[in-house]
Amino acid sequence: MLEGERSYQRGQENLVPRDNASSAPENPVIPKAQEKPWYIQHFTKLLISFGLGGGAVAILLPWMLWLHCGMSSGSSDQLRLHLLYVTGGIIAVLTLLQTNWKNQGDRFKIDADIKKNEQDAEKNERDHIRQVHAERRSRYTKAVEQLADEKAAVRLGGIYTLVGLVDEWLADETLDPEEQQKEGQVIINNLCSYSRSPFPLAEKIDEYEARQELKELESKKPDTLLPDESSKLDTLRKRFEDSAEYQEPDNIAALQAAFHEEQDVRRAIFEEMSKRSSKVSMGKNKKVTVTPGTWSTFGFDFSRAPIFYPLNNLTIEQGNFVSARFYGEADFGGAKFAGAADFRDAKFAGAADFGGAEFTGLAYFDYAEFAGGHAEFDEAADFNNAKFTGNANFENAMFAGDADFDGAKFAGAAYFGEAEFAGTADFDGAKFARAAGFGNATFTENAYFSSAEFTEDAYFRGAKFSGKTSFEEAYFEKCAPIFADASNSARFSAQVNPQEYLFEAHSESPHGFSCGEAKLLNRTFILPHGAVLFDPDSWDKEKRDYTRLSEPAQ
Repeated sequence: MLEGERSYQRGQENLVPRDNASSAPENPVIPKAQEKPWYIQHFTKLLISFGLGGGAVAILLPWMLWLHCGMSSGSSDQLRLHLLYVTGGIIAVLTLLQTNWKNQGDRFKIDADIKKNEQDAEKNERDHIRQVHAERRSRYTKAVEQLADEKAAVRLGGIYTLVGLVDEWLADETLDPEEQQKEGQVIINNLCSYSRSPFPLAEKIDEYEARQELKELESKKPDTLLPDESSKLDTLRKRFEDSAEYQEPDNIAALQAAFHEEQDVRRAIFEEMSKRSSKVSMGKNKKVTVTPGTWSTFGFDFSRAPIFYPLNNLTIEQGNFVSARFYGEADFGGAKFAGAADFRDAKFAGAADFGGAEFTGLAYFDYAEFAGGHAEFDEAADFNNAKFTGNANFENAMFAGDADFDGAKFAGAAYFGEAEFAGTADFDGAKFARAAGFGNATFTENAYFSSAEFTEDAYFRGAKFSGKTSFEEAYFEKCAPIFADASNSARFSAQVNPQEYLFEAHSESPHGFSCGEAKLLNRTFILPHGAVLFDPDSWDKEKRDYTRLSEPAQ
């Protein structure tokens, strides 16, 4: 057993009532003999004494008064009668006192019996709770052991058991909410830990499939390759150009079967979490509503996890994928991120599909604001129609393939400062409700912002455009786009066809482009005021800059 599991069990023992805890007394509390009042202790004696004494006085006193004092016969009879009344009254009072004391004793016994029964019931309830908790922990221990089983079905069973245990702890009314949360978080940590555990086979299968795809693409004639295939071929060749001679696994079929089984097992963790996560919906007013789920208060940590399985169409609560490694295609299509989505320093070895994904909180794909890395996309990154409710931070992100943000909606600020787009950057139809920053971004291939809508500031100062650039039908509500200031200017390649730089705002746009002419390499371009042309062939390694630049467009 792991040391962490021992600590967990020791911690749980402290939460369970001990067997030697105080319990109900075995015998009811009965008044002690010395606690009896004197008239109860001597009740019989008093009763006989008052009876005999009263009777004697009633007989002798009237007779003596008649004999010695000359009391009449009628008066002596009246006196005798009154003495008998007094004696009877005293005896009656004693009897009432004795009856009252006896009733009190009976009540004491009944109360003691009731108290004993209540204490017995409480003890039985504590014993039952102790038994339930012990049985629950036994199932937990067994489920954790199942996660290490060689059979995928057994591992999957362990996951479902752990998920069920979390639900049981949350529904346990014998615990306060803080204890429920603590018990559940321990199990959540186990599930997250399993998802972060290494799986070397993922890298082996990823390399095998990538090499198979490379072989298939190289078998085609260059002139028959589609644009996407050409880009893919270049990426794969670059990936394996320095690798040693590859030896294909002998038992690839068995390895692939084991690989797919583990994919199902690990995705099951996210599926069960998704069922219990927040519900993300959009009302009639187009406002995104996040309704907390039963697991929304837990913390989920998938940092450094090897992700080699699809996570599409799931709800992910507080997705922490810092330094995660994505093998093959990272499929988040249609996923909903409730809360922040943190992909800082994540590594995407293949295509990244975030098509139709919704980000309700902050989305981090940067390293400038947060120390510790950046997001890299080695192949295509698809954020087509993605929705970012909070700020989206892609500063210093590296897109080695095409980056598709076609129709994406940014409700918060969108930061792409110093991002590098090695492939086509498509922001056609994208909507920016807050500031959109592309300062010092690098667009190596084509950049499309056609029909994009900018509600607030749009910054392109210092951005470098090396391919076709289109802002046709773009809409600017608050102010015109900014391509230059006193210290920094956007740069456009002078080797691109001048007709492929299109700066034409929508006819109904409150603001548009203010353009002028810029000349370089005997060519004239129409660019936004302040922007400059550069010659890609004039790069100076020592100065780390281009030596042939035009005057700012004016």
